[in-house]
Amino acid sequence: MQDPDTFAASPFPFVGRWHVIDEIDLVGLVADHAATERLCARLEACADQLPDRPTLAEIDDLCAALQSRILDHIEREDQLLAAMFARTRSAPLCHALLDQIHMRHVACTVLAQDLVAALDATAPGHRTICAEALGYMLRCFFEGCRAAMAFEELAILALAGSRLTREARALLTERLAAA
Repeated sequence: MQDPDTFAASPFPFVGRWHVIDEIDLVGLVADHAATERLCARLEACADQLPDRPTLAEIDDLCAALQSRILDHIEREDQLLAAMFARTRSAPLCHALLDQIHMRHVACTVLAQDLVAALDATAPGHRTICAEALGYMLRCFFEGCRAAMAFEELAILALAGSRLTREARALLTERLAAA
């Protein structure tokens, strides 16, 4: 038996100790998804208000939120999923789903970077784009982001299967129902 303290410093303490995925193992991911959903709602409101553009203060806040919410947390999420499914990564379905999630993360990252460049007048090479193009960019981002989160949550439900506790399964299904 392994020493319980062996994994204490790990960012994913459940890996290597047990095969069950509990609610506490998913709460950070679900909280991140809920915060990303709130950002998507803010961006959708901006799209709905076009051709009126956000104020400079709103743009600064949105760009900072895009940076922290999307660009900074995706690597953590990829690491979490890789650790959670390390034992089954070689299975074709697991491999395909985790690769698809990673590709959706890449797409969300690129869309977020493009939005920051389009919104932030201080960004290198910034050029003001027409309201129609901005609206399209905003909608591509929030629709793509929402689809990526739902796919990820469904993939966890499918891949984890009976490894999920009742509470963990409820957390994911409630999040999916709320989206």
